[in-house]
Amino acid sequence: MPQGAVLLDGRRLADELRAQLLRTAARRAEERGRPVCIALVAVGDDPTAALYAGQVARSCLRTGLDCLLRSFPVSTTEMQLRAAVEHLGAQDEVDGVVLLLPLPAHIRQRVVTEVLPPEKDIDGLGPRNAGHLMLGFPSFVPSTADAALELLRHAGIPLQGQNAVVVGRGTAGGKPAALLFLRENATVTLCHSRTPDLAGITRQADILFSSVGRYHCITGAMVKPGAVVLDAGMNSVDGRLVGDVEFASVRKVASYVTPVPGGLGPLTNLMLIRHALIGPS
Repeated sequence: MPQGAVLLDGRRLADELRAQLLRTAARRAEERGRPVCIALVAVGDDPTAALYAGQVARSCLRTGLDCLLRSFPVSTTEMQLRAAVEHLGAQDEVDGVVLLLPLPAHIRQRVVTEVLPPEKDIDGLGPRNAGHLMLGFPSFVPSTADAALELLRHAGIPLQGQNAVVVGRGTAGGKPAALLFLRENATVTLCHSRTPDLAGITRQADILFSSVGRYHCITGAMVKPGAVVLDAGMNSVDGRLVGDVEFASVRKVASYVTPVPGGLGPLTNLMLIRHALIGPS
């Protein structure tokens, strides 16, 4: 059993990627006569969405992109938000539109994202990109899942032939991560809140990915010795950003683990920027 897991530090990799993207952003700005622009759309006052919006905006600023934040009150109707997203997607000066989750309960993600042009759906939440991911076609991929894959590749951790367990079935985290891991020839189990004996399943994982959004829902007792643990949870506790993983206990068992903050988060922001600059993969 490992004495202490190696930290998969996304900040170091993010610095390397940012240097590359700075050059790409400068070249694109020179070619087009303006910086590439990402528009963020937020509804309500969810603290996690607000934290994420701030992170993306700062990453855009540091990389030479423009970033617009369009905030709407929680009373905004589904059709009002749909119209606003459609309007942003039609603007020539906007290169990518990101709908920040979670949405209020009365707004369906599908109704809003289906009017977003696929080429501007840089977080891969619309039906065209999601369908292409499912079918294995080139597409924009949700940035959290893409960040997990990028970090594993950089660390030299293979997915092929590994048992990968994904906890969480959200459209921005769990589902796309499961599909990406499957594309890399892992054997994938997708779990959720109604999975019986969740700990029994997670203890079989060589690679464990959590995107539940519930503080400390993954403990050391749920982790196979030597497993790689990727924490994609984003939870706001007393104004602090925390993940799904009970870090102290998991680090004693795992071989690698991502901290929160500083793990997948910095890469998630840069994946959005890379998508806007380079296109789908």
